[in-house]
Amino acid sequence: MSVAGECGFSSEEVLNVRFPLHRACRDGDMLALHSLLHSDTHRAELLTEDSFYGWTPIHWAAHFGRLECVMELVQVGCGVNSLTSRFAQTPAHIAAFGGHPQCLMWLLQAGADLNRQDYVGETPLHKAARAGSVECINALLIQGAKADLRNASGLTGADLAHAQGFSECAQLLSNAQNQQQLSRFNGFSTNNSVERTRGFSNGIPSRKRSFGCIESSQFKKARTSDLDLQMRLMNGMNGSGGENLMDMARAELGPALSSTTAPGSTGVSENMDAAENVEDEKSVGAEERIIVDSCAKNTFYSF
Repeated sequence: MSVAGECGFSSEEVLNVRFPLHRACRDGDMLALHSLLHSDTHRAELLTEDSFYGWTPIHWAAHFGRLECVMELVQVGCGVNSLTSRFAQTPAHIAAFGGHPQCLMWLLQAGADLNRQDYVGETPLHKAARAGSVECINALLIQGAKADLRNASGLTGADLAHAQGFSECAQLLSNAQNQQQLSRFNGFSTNNSVERTRGFSNGIPSRKRSFGCIESSQFKKARTSDLDLQMRLMNGMNGSGGENLMDMARAELGPALSSTTAPGSTGVSENMDAAENVEDEKSVGAEERIIVDSCAKNTFYSF
C-alpha cells in the first residue's frame, strides 16, 4: 500500500492511525509501546509491515536505535532475525545502516545472523559500510563478520565504503578482509599439510605388512627372529653389494628355516649380527628402498 492511497492523509497521520506500534518504536515511546502491547488488537501487529518501507515494529526500532524498544519487542516474541518480505532484511541490517552500534551489538549477542544476506546479497557489514559507520563495522568484525563476502554486484564492504568516500571504513574493512583471508589460508595450509601427511603415510604399507606374502608363501612358519633377519637383509639391498647380501641370505636362511635350531646354536644370531652391521652403515632417511615380495614384483616406496 502506498502513502498516496491513504485518502489524503499525511504520512505522520497514517503512521499514528494505521501503525501506532511502528510510531512508538520510531519515537522510542516506551509508555505507548507498553500500552499497545497489552492490547490484543495491537499485539497482533508485531509482524505487520508498514506501507512506507515494509518494516515491522522491530525494524523501526532498530533503524532509529531504540534499544529499549528492541529489547521489549524481543521479549514479547519478535525474532532478532525477522525478515522483511520486500527486501529480506533483518533488524541487524537496519541497525547497521542506521549507524547504531549499541543496538546492533545487542542484536548480535541475542542471536542475530551477522552474515545474513538480503535481496541484493548484502550483509549488515555492507550496510554499515554504506552508512560509513566505523562503530558498527567494528561491532560486526568483533563478532566475526566475514569481510570478504560480496553482494550481488560482486562488491565487498570495503568496495562500498570506498565508493561512498568513507576512506577510514574502507581501510578498516580492507585490513580485516586481508587478515581473514590470511588466517583461512594459514589454517587451510596447516590442515592440508596434516591431511597430506596422513594420506601419504596411510598410502604406504608398513615394512611388516610388505613381507606378509614372503612369510606366508616362501618361509611358511618362520620364527620372529628369522623374519627380522630377512627384513634387515632386505633393507640392506639399497647399497653396494646388495646382490652379495641376497646371496648370503639365500645360502644361510635356507638351512636355518628348514630345520629346528638347536639350543646354543649361533648360526642365525651371527647372520643377524652381520645384517645389523650392514644396516648400521645405511641411512634410514628419505631415500627410496626396494622391497621384493614373493610374487617376484619390484615395488618402490618412499619413506
